[in-house]
Amino acid sequence: MKGLKFFVFFTIILLATSCSDNPLKIDTSTIEIPDLEIKRMEQGVFALTNENIETKTKELEQNYGVFYNTFIKTIINNGGLNDTSYAQRILQFVNDKDMKDAFNDCQKVYPNTKELEKEFTESFKYFKNYFPNKNTPQIITMMSGFNYNIINSDSTLAISLEMYLGSESKFYQMMQLPKYKSAFMNKENILPDAIRTWMITEFPYNMDKTDFLSEIIYMGKIMYLTDALMPDVSDSLKIQYSKPQLAYCQNNEFNIWSYFAAQKILYTTDQAEIMKYTADGPFTTAFSKESAPRIGYWVGWQIIRQYMKNNKETSIEELMQLTDAQIILAKSKYKPKK
Repeated sequence: MKGLKFFVFFTIILLATSCSDNPLKIDTSTIEIPDLEIKRMEQGVFALTNENIETKTKELEQNYGVFYNTFIKTIINNGGLNDTSYAQRILQFVNDKDMKDAFNDCQKVYPNTKELEKEFTESFKYFKNYFPNKNTPQIITMMSGFNYNIINSDSTLAISLEMYLGSESKFYQMMQLPKYKSAFMNKENILPDAIRTWMITEFPYNMDKTDFLSEIIYMGKIMYLTDALMPDVSDSLKIQYSKPQLAYCQNNEFNIWSYFAAQKILYTTDQAEIMKYTADGPFTTAFSKESAPRIGYWVGWQIIRQYMKNNKETSIEELMQLTDAQIILAKSKYKPKK
């Protein structure tokens, strides 16, 4: 019996310890934020007809404010609400056969947004904890005509549902999207894509230089924010890597860093050179075809993680205000193991 008691006690301690392994995993139960409701703008847009366009457009403007004009003018490139051809062009958009089919698929795949609302509520609580004086955007769904995945504009975080119909969607095959893109067009990608996009617009580039090191450090800060706002989401989802690509980075971290140093890439300001290690693609061309794309950003992420581990007095809010990449690198004591 004593042995059983010891086993139960040991198990409880083990579970408690494992839960606290991640310092970014905090109790959010007491953090209060307004009730989060994801509005379905695409449903209002696709309800437009010749007969109701005037009244329904006013409703859309009331419900979505300035963002609806941004949607018309910029996202689907239809000239804006004051354009004389507004009615003709928006009706052409909603009556297009492919757009209608895509809309119907969106409603099947996303009959409701309850799960997304739960996920975003949790991330918003984390955000409120770290940035109590900042506002959170309203969240809506839309159809952008396959132009965008996520848009953050006019205090609105908009999710293009047709870009998350599942990697095998017939539309992605029709569009001949490369596999490295369609592989990340699933339900599970919505939250990390949206949080990453929101953070990039919430905290625009503020580094004091435009060299390679500064760029990857900046993106490392953004990625650390995704750690903070989504502590339960896997690294592969946060950075849009397959599991083998993530494993490649982890297994070759020393070699990647050594390559950057040997090739004297860290302080280059040549954008063409920088793009080799930060642009999207199936892999990073300087390394093998098994490598991950945007490998420079992954390294920047590890530097920031190391910095926060070795500088525990630095808050996340203070981290985002740092501008000197060289000082961040030095204080991080980043030195990947062989």
